[in-house]
Amino acid sequence: MKKMRKFAWIFMAAMTVAGFSACSNSEDEDLPGTGGDGGEGGNPSTPSVVVKDTIYQFNNIEAEYTPINELCPGWTHEIISPSDDDRTWQSKIFTSKTDGSVDKYIQATAHDSSDKNAGLAYDWWMISPALNVKEADKKIFSFYSQGAYWQNSTKLEVYVMNEPKSTASSKVKLEVNLATEANANPVGSSPFGGWVASGNISLEGKGDIVYIGFHYTAEGGKGKSTTYCIDDFAFGRNQVAHFIEEGVEPEPTPEVDWTKAKTVAEALEIANGETFAVKGYVVGCIKNNPSKTSYKSFDEAKQAGDIEWVGAAEFTGYSQVFIADNAEETDGSKCLLVKLNDTDAAKSLRDAAKLEGHPERIGMTVYVNGLKKANYGLPGIREIDAFKVEE
Repeated sequence: MKKMRKFAWIFMAAMTVAGFSACSNSEDEDLPGTGGDGGEGGNPSTPSVVVKDTIYQFNNIEAEYTPINELCPGWTHEIISPSDDDRTWQSKIFTSKTDGSVDKYIQATAHDSSDKNAGLAYDWWMISPALNVKEADKKIFSFYSQGAYWQNSTKLEVYVMNEPKSTASSKVKLEVNLATEANANPVGSSPFGGWVASGNISLEGKGDIVYIGFHYTAEGGKGKSTTYCIDDFAFGRNQVAHFIEEGVEPEPTPEVDWTKAKTVAEALEIANGETFAVKGYVVGCIKNNPSKTSYKSFDEAKQAGDIEWVGAAEFTGYSQVFIADNAEETDGSKCLLVKLNDTDAAKSLRDAAKLEGHPERIGMTVYVNGLKKANYGLPGIREIDAFKVEE
């Protein structure tokens, strides 16, 4: 029986240079003769695990507070400070009080309810196994993040590195889509409001073998730090939506040749009922709580004051976005309205592309694979099963 929710269970096929390496209930294997210690010790130039197509779900977690390096071969953690505290990137298990579902992931927090660590500065790294960018069919990685108890003094940054250590000789900070108080914890939500998709992040030109580092800094004490969670770290494949399936292995995201994506102009000429990929720039949305749920034309929606366009004082729409071939398009007849809440893939895209609270996303490039079908009575794309986002 299939059970869907916002937490994820995604199938895994983590290939190493020699054999299978996974971080689930399957057996983990190191590369023979190349360290074999999951990255703790050994020569960084000969990594114990090298991957080129993988997704780490951390489903092998059996107890909380297990450091990442003890869970997954090839993953490392580094405690910069404080030196006398063993808190780090470690396992977490969450059981829903609503439906009893269980989610397992990696968490970083400097919170201490006793306040004994007040005033201490926390600085930790979590670093992925070696990623074989050179041989990967898809030179991309992705992950989901979640946060709670937001504090301005806490930071989470993501880096691409040439060595699995904080002092790597090459270390470049990446601009990625991370959980924030606005996108992960909307007003009225629980502290852990929802997972946020990073989208596919390109590693083209970053090196043949690279590592991804998650850098967490925070202030110790009671209620002084943001809690950050990471799940579903994938490399060499498209990011997929969060979901759980019981008793069967889930289907992967459809393989889409994005180089063959239609332009918006081409898509507008295609009849309803056809499924295809289309590329466009985010140019606007329909506001939250519009006056109608269906319009005869874009002009009708505009005259009703229901369109939020380039230059709007604020954006409130979150269930759809307009895309166009021109990033500065203001003619609605040249746009498609993409629905962001009718499939798991669409909801993941919503986290990365909705304009509510994110005016900076105007002009962002979006690829979607979905069904040509009217949305709010306007030409649209619905039932998305795959997507790609570019800044």
